[in-house]
Amino acid sequence: MHMAGTKGRGGGEEMSWIGRKLFLYNVTIGLYAMDWWERYLFNSIVLILLWFFCYNTTKSMWQAFDIHLKSSVELGTSNYSMVALS
Repeated sequence: MHMAGTKGRGGGEEMSWIGRKLFLYNVTIGLYAMDWWERYLFNSIVLILLWFFCYNTTKSMWQAFDIHLKSSVELGTSNYSMVALS
């Protein structure tokens, strides 16, 4: 059984790895039934939501790191290099 868009044993080349993954994404999500502009709109929305998720996750991680770093400096626990020198 061959995937749609690939050629059989008769010759020619099969889909590349990226082509297979894009085909699987289109079939799994149901994008194959949409027009080109609907797919473009859907993929744009997905990318924007992914960007917001990554941005906010990174921002909150840096805030948590800053809070942890400030509390460590206030307690004097992060000055290991000064202890090693004295």
